[in-house]
Amino acid sequence: MASSVEEARPRGSVEFVESSILEAVVPSDSFIDLEDELSSWDGRTEDENSSILPFVSPRQVLLFDELVPVYVVFRTPFIEEPTLKAYLSRLAIVLEGFVFSSAPSPEPEAKAPPPKELIYSETIKDSNAPITIYHDEGDNYHIYVVWKVEVFIPRPRGRFHKPFIYFQPSASLRPAQRKKIVLDDEYLPSKVPTAINLLRPFENDPALEGIHPRLSALRISKIAPTAPVAKELVRPIHCGQRRLFRALPALIWRMRYSKIQASLSDASLMASLDLEVAHVTSCSISIDEIKLSLRGGLVKIIADNAGNQQVHKPGDQLTCLYKFTPDLAPDGTQALGADGHILDLRIKAKVLVSKDCKPNIAIEWRTAVDFTIDQSPSLVRAAHRLSNPSAVAHLAPKAPDPDSLPAHDTTIQQEDDAKDKVINVTLTISGPPSVRVGEPFHWDVFIVNRSDKARKLAVLVIPKRRRDDRHKSQASVSSVGTHRVNSKDLLATAVVDENVVYAKQKQARTEPAELICLTTDVRIGHLAPGACYTADVKFLALSAGVLHVDAVRVVDLATQEVSDIRDLPSIVAIEKEG
Repeated sequence: MASSVEEARPRGSVEFVESSILEAVVPSDSFIDLEDELSSWDGRTEDENSSILPFVSPRQVLLFDELVPVYVVFRTPFIEEPTLKAYLSRLAIVLEGFVFSSAPSPEPEAKAPPPKELIYSETIKDSNAPITIYHDEGDNYHIYVVWKVEVFIPRPRGRFHKPFIYFQPSASLRPAQRKKIVLDDEYLPSKVPTAINLLRPFENDPALEGIHPRLSALRISKIAPTAPVAKELVRPIHCGQRRLFRALPALIWRMRYSKIQASLSDASLMASLDLEVAHVTSCSISIDEIKLSLRGGLVKIIADNAGNQQVHKPGDQLTCLYKFTPDLAPDGTQALGADGHILDLRIKAKVLVSKDCKPNIAIEWRTAVDFTIDQSPSLVRAAHRLSNPSAVAHLAPKAPDPDSLPAHDTTIQQEDDAKDKVINVTLTISGPPSVRVGEPFHWDVFIVNRSDKARKLAVLVIPKRRRDDRHKSQASVSSVGTHRVNSKDLLATAVVDENVVYAKQKQARTEPAELICLTTDVRIGHLAPGACYTADVKFLALSAGVLHVDAVRVVDLATQEVSDIRDLPSIVAIEKEG
């Protein structure tokens, strides 16, 4: 039938809606080709109320946390392709998924759960291009339009006993878009009669003194035009068979934590992830990935079964061990507090239901981890200072009496003062992998102020020094008279003998410098909190080999606090060619 004739008929859209049918199909074959299967179908149906695709074997069980492909099939009698495209562009299809209990709960509850719960709802977008199949076998000639939708089946919020899931597609025909006539002057359009003047009887009133009042009838009345097409489009498209799927979990997991017997400054936890392949599904599982991430902390894998690509049978139990370490503040306490650590668990697996059905499941779970310890924060800070030798030098309290401990208030005050004196500046030093002898090169120093106040800093480079052995006292060979009385020495052993000093100076050799720093120091006048600064330090290599710098010293010009950085990159100097 011609498209122009169909569009001209006033009830063409009604006939399209009444003669079409919509259904959601979940095939058991994960790699099914509906176009090929539909083309080879002879059109026979055993029952009038059967599925519109009776040759497709449906799934019997759906799994929680599964990404299942759902095919939304729309069947309509034959119409020409331009008319079909016009109707499909106006078709709005919504797919919803519901879960409900198939049996009453054995334990009575104070508050009855809802009869069903919506777990999925989405409108099929125009970007999801459908497959159009023309089928002319059998008695009728139909057109099948198929959309493939990936539906994730989450775990319901409510508690449902023996849950079942069903998908309910719904569709409606949107009104046809008509071209709007744009007028140059919408207030007074030409060749359009004006509305009735409601104040015309008052034009001859002598009190108005020649004023002609006007009030258009459009200002106080609203004319709702009748749209017979809109009434016809209220009718929904008929839905086909609604199939029920039993819902079961494929994996069951549990997290357990235990405190590590370590020092007070170590708040780490040993975590055990227990996985069990659900026995009720009678399906084997192949686990592809297990990933844990901790916000505000570090996850260390101790024993993990992920990545082995092993097939686990129903009832198998797996255990993965991890070590959770929270990030610590400079004073030893937790950086995010007691409630700021969030653990994210991600599991990807494949369920081997049959040879053709291999659904994928993706578990995403989030929970809070409590690193709270029983000891007081002041005791934890003290343990952190004792376990950190670099902090003891400038954080150790100066008690007037070495045999007494400072009071509690004094300790807290000293801790606050020590915390204020911490420079808390991060340096990142990078240099070239190799340099040429006699050619200057640069180190890039990236400085970040992580403290809560502005800093004035100086960065100095300490060159490598030769460390001679300290002088040991030796028997004096001085020419000063050695008087002995009763075989006893009248003179003590010289602390520094002039002969030894003279011999050392005579034998001393001046070692040539191997590396020269051409930048005396780097001065940063004002570095705001959270700000960063980039500086260049220039060097000159004078000999080939692996050269080192003794340290990079950071000096706080306000408090005169000094910190040396000795973990520095090595310098590989190569002889200049030619």
